[in-house]
Amino acid sequence: MNKNNDAFEHLNSDSHALWDFEAQDFPLPEGSGMGRLQRYDFNDLLRLYRSEFRVQRDCVIDTSAAETELPNLLCSVLLLSGEMLLETPDGKQYEITPQSGIVYRVRDNGTRFLMKGGQTLRHIGVAGKISGLHKQLGEALPGALSCFSSFPESGVVSREVPVNTRLRSLLTNVFAPSTSVSDPLQEIALEGVSMSILAEVARTIMASDTEGTDRAPLWGEHIFESLTGYIRGNLDAPLKTDDICQRFGITRRQLTQLFQVSAQCSPREFLRRERLEHARVLIEQKGAPIKMVAAAVGYSHASNFSKAYRQYFGETPGHTVRLKATDIYAE
Repeated sequence: MNKNNDAFEHLNSDSHALWDFEAQDFPLPEGSGMGRLQRYDFNDLLRLYRSEFRVQRDCVIDTSAAETELPNLLCSVLLLSGEMLLETPDGKQYEITPQSGIVYRVRDNGTRFLMKGGQTLRHIGVAGKISGLHKQLGEALPGALSCFSSFPESGVVSREVPVNTRLRSLLTNVFAPSTSVSDPLQEIALEGVSMSILAEVARTIMASDTEGTDRAPLWGEHIFESLTGYIRGNLDAPLKTDDICQRFGITRRQLTQLFQVSAQCSPREFLRRERLEHARVLIEQKGAPIKMVAAAVGYSHASNFSKAYRQYFGETPGHTVRLKATDIYAE
């Protein structure tokens, strides 16, 4: 997850904005796009950040928080769509994608978000106070969570969080249409979802204690690479488990184990993810019509495609098309 600058080396960093963590609403730097970030304070221990940005030009978001508050926060950065780099005060960069987020704790200000233009970012961040975790889990945080109890010399501690099916479903709920309504009951619902996200993130990190040593054998790594290449090259086809097993000479059980170890998901979940992620690329970057996109990723009915797309991204394909249209008027 820790990355060099290569993927973002041509990013134009002239467009900056400072986010002080206390703002209830935060726009992108002028000329960089449209959208906003919203903040919800549910109690003294829990906070939710939700943003949807159509990033039209490269930009950098610098962050700043009260020096007395910052070291006590455990922060998460998760995405439903788009990608960005998070740069911590020690100079390390972490690639954030819909498949992989981050949980981190920093002692000093200086965290930055680097965003490339030409994409839609849907971001969720849940921040909780360390004291709240101690209250719920004890003075000694269990398992892999124990690393967040104190700071190393660098002043930064972080853990990668793979976005599994359960976590993604919770993230999608943050963007449910009903949650955009100004209603105290909806804020209660958002608080419940935020707590569930924090719990699922913690559970995923703790599970890494036992799963971190799992690795596919060498023959499995080779087959998995061929498997995923075959799937990505045939997203429009009605791929069946038995046909795939026969093609690669493995059993159903071996197929499931390969995906669980190498992709932390089932073969069905992997196929669904690849189809829908590719569909978004076709809409955002190619401007392809929705019916054509549905057929290109293996859906014979546009209605079924729209339902699956909405469940995965928290928005309809039509909404993505409308966001794409904003680029035309911005040029």
